[in-house]
Amino acid sequence: MRISEILLIPNKLIKMNKKPINISIELKEVSPHTIIANYKDYFDLNAGAIILNNFIIVIDPLVYPKQAKEFRQKLEKKYGLPVKHLFITHSHSDHIFGVAPFKDVEIFGCNDLIDNLKEKKENAWTEEAFDEWKKSEPDYAKFIDEIEIIIPDKGFDKKRVINDNGLHVEFYYSGGHTGCSSYAYFPKEKVLFTGDEIAAGFWPFISDPTGDPEKWIKSFEYMLTLEIEAVVPGHGPIVKKNYIKEELSFLNNLKEAVLKAISEGKEPKEIDVPKSAYEPAEDWQIPRALEFLHKYYSNYKI
Repeated sequence: MRISEILLIPNKLIKMNKKPINISIELKEVSPHTIIANYKDYFDLNAGAIILNNFIIVIDPLVYPKQAKEFRQKLEKKYGLPVKHLFITHSHSDHIFGVAPFKDVEIFGCNDLIDNLKEKKENAWTEEAFDEWKKSEPDYAKFIDEIEIIIPDKGFDKKRVINDNGLHVEFYYSGGHTGCSSYAYFPKEKVLFTGDEIAAGFWPFISDPTGDPEKWIKSFEYMLTLEIEAVVPGHGPIVKKNYIKEELSFLNNLKEAVLKAISEGKEPKEIDVPKSAYEPAEDWQIPRALEFLHKYYSNYKI
């Protein structure tokens, strides 16, 4: 399944390619009180859950409501606790379209997420747009019909903490991958849920027009101050803290390469891209990232 431009361009919807339909998810335990639901067929997409003493916090709802419903039902049955909160890491469709089965709980994210989703609901994710999606991918129409765009109930500025009888979860605004990106940290078991600030095993997704590479770098720097045993990325396998160091180093090296090219009057395509251990998911990914970074740093004041 090929990733579409919806992940980077707000005015488009997910579009799947032609292959057998498979929206099955797999639940995996990260630590005694943290779980992920993995949708392998969409670039190893992850949703997460933190099991507290009296309730569950879910982190992102996957692409389709059918997947989200299955995830929630399995969580509540296994742990005998209700889902009380749904935290949305950012506004890309693969992290928001499955939200409908959680509309009876508190849905929240950063304040920028709320503003972003209101704009998308009004101008991009219209009934006409969804009709076009169903026409282009009729095999997915029954899943698409279940999608509802639900605006979060509550936002936060820089940080929010949810407590439950001695356990707590911390939520931080980051604003790197997208202007509304945030992440979650469970100190008790030292588990970090990064959203798409990290897509493990992939060249980073940099070129969302609302994103900010400087905030991204600062977010990585702060993450490295936390005690971390496991990192749950928005896509890809669970990794260790060292992966954050690698990503930070790469972003800094890429920044220097872009600044050097700008100082020499070079165009984006002439940037000497530093070597990465990971390949891009799509051919357009690096060229678009270079265009974005060249424009960003051309207006950047050190």
